[in-house]
Amino acid sequence: MKIRLLASLLLCSSFAAQAATDWNRFRGPNGSGVAKTTGLPDKIAPETTVWQVELGKGWSSPVLWQDKVVVTAETAPGKRAVMLLSAKDGSEIWRHEESFTEHKKHNFNSFTSSSPFVDAERIYINWCTGTTIQALALDHAGKLLWRNDHVADYIHEHGTGISPIVVDGVMIVRSEFDWQRDGKVYTEDPVQQAWKACIVGLDAKTGKPLWKTDLPNCLNTFSTPVVHKRADGKQEVVCTNNASGVMGIDPSTGKKNWQYNPGFSQRSLGSGVLDGERYFCTFGTGGGVKEFAAIDISGAEPKPLPFEFSKGLPYVPSPLVMDGLLYLLGDGGILKVAEFETGKMLYEERVNGSAGSSKFFSSPVAGDGKVFAGSQQGDLIILKAGPKFEQLSATKLDAPINASPAIGEGRLYVRTEKSLWCIGSKANPVP
Repeated sequence: MKIRLLASLLLCSSFAAQAATDWNRFRGPNGSGVAKTTGLPDKIAPETTVWQVELGKGWSSPVLWQDKVVVTAETAPGKRAVMLLSAKDGSEIWRHEESFTEHKKHNFNSFTSSSPFVDAERIYINWCTGTTIQALALDHAGKLLWRNDHVADYIHEHGTGISPIVVDGVMIVRSEFDWQRDGKVYTEDPVQQAWKACIVGLDAKTGKPLWKTDLPNCLNTFSTPVVHKRADGKQEVVCTNNASGVMGIDPSTGKKNWQYNPGFSQRSLGSGVLDGERYFCTFGTGGGVKEFAAIDISGAEPKPLPFEFSKGLPYVPSPLVMDGLLYLLGDGGILKVAEFETGKMLYEERVNGSAGSSKFFSSPVAGDGKVFAGSQQGDLIILKAGPKFEQLSATKLDAPINASPAIGEGRLYVRTEKSLWCIGSKANPVP
């Protein structure tokens, strides 16, 4: 009996350790960007660089599963792949490579910008064909289990980058966009008026559609949803775009549980963050005045929180909440930190790279009392978390960083335009 009890306790502690650093989706545990781990470095040096491997181009973020890393990349012109790497040494275990037809996209984008989602059964991928959103699932040996080449219509000159999530056996796939022709923006395409923005729920086992929720066409959306557990114990998917605002959607039916829409006019790029019952996200345009939603979603209807700041908010980087503090890293390198309970601003400071001022597309992540940010100039910048600004280091890597880092047990996985780096203690065990 004692042996069985000890085995059960060890199994539970193993699950708890894995859950503490669960990084199986974009920005880790429920998109928070925060990992509960220790031993993360405060600088990059030869003694903290575990390995580095070259990858093809791609802005998707790495995700982790046990002692493996999953990443996607453009491997050749008209070729892209899902790759499984060993977290111990970066060696490639397998790759699933596909051909595709290149299409129009923004120069800052790539054809592999959506990050994978991983669970115990499958690895899930969203890609764009140029006119449709495509979804596929692989098993952990790299075998293709299913493919849905036409989840929904999709077209936008910037391309896509929304990452999937899986909730209660349903893969959530988003296709939200506007129409642009000859420099003009339309809410309906003058040629293909039947094409509509939507959110689709797919059976995670088969890829077959379960539901489709049509939405008003909106500015092209890149934010990835988070999951909220309601008071009745059911889960809902929280997603945002400028035309619909913030929505709580039932993953089993696609029905909207609630909607918060005071009239947003700007694009949803950075993903929102949920801390307890409080949800926060930003909206923006390049160089435009930024908007935000700060709401309490504990009840049947969302309630706005009395946050007062409105200028200089992030457009592309996602917000971060840790230990009651809200971190807002602006695209131009200004870090604002506020109390998440009240919105009271504590400081505004410039984050500098190894050669001076920096710009950011990558979303910051945090753990072990530190905040990690990758810049477009190729620096990994490490800050001390807390109410006072303290930059610990800035180290130049081999190429620009647009993907968000992943955090495992005592290690950081940083994807640059060229490579994947594993940074941390070489003595730390890999879970």
